[in-house]
Amino acid sequence: AIVIQHSGAHMPLSAAFVSMVQRILAMRPEKAEAGIVGFERDFEQLEGNHFRRRAVVLESFSTDADELNQAVRDMVFHGPSPIWDAVMIALGDGKPETTPDRILLFTNGMDNASQTTFDNLEAAVHKAGVPVISIYFPAEPTGGGDTRLKKLAKASGGKFIDTREKNSWESLVAALQ
Repeated sequence: AIVIQHSGAHMPLSAAFVSMVQRILAMRPEKAEAGIVGFERDFEQLEGNHFRRRAVVLESFSTDADELNQAVRDMVFHGPSPIWDAVMIALGDGKPETTPDRILLFTNGMDNASQTTFDNLEAAVHKAGVPVISIYFPAEPTGGGDTRLKKLAKASGGKFIDTREKNSWESLVAALQ
């Protein structure tokens, strides 16, 4: 499963996100299914710095490269980020046939719209045993997003990849193999 934080914070990086995800989709074996999880387009600002936005499946698990790529191209990069809710959706309902073998999470680790707390997400990925590969695209200021993503990767048996590092693409490819 691929979870993408397509929020306003990543608007300047939208082309990089889309390109990287499309490269990953092109590398997957033809019969390997992938699903895309993101956010609904509309959101609501609540009091203070709080928001309401739902995480949704943008493309169900499929082997159809055209449909998967179209879902990625159709993402609108704006608004708040319910990334913890999106990862919970990607985990599925706990049944083997709906649980992904791994989750790729493209994010800055800053969630401002989830109903799920980070602690509950951390416990859920640990229990599910689904590795989360966190691909970190930092925002300024970072706000501790990298710390949370490192904890999430560790709790799930996944990996933390910082896109600022020289060999981040090679690290991602190695984690996928």
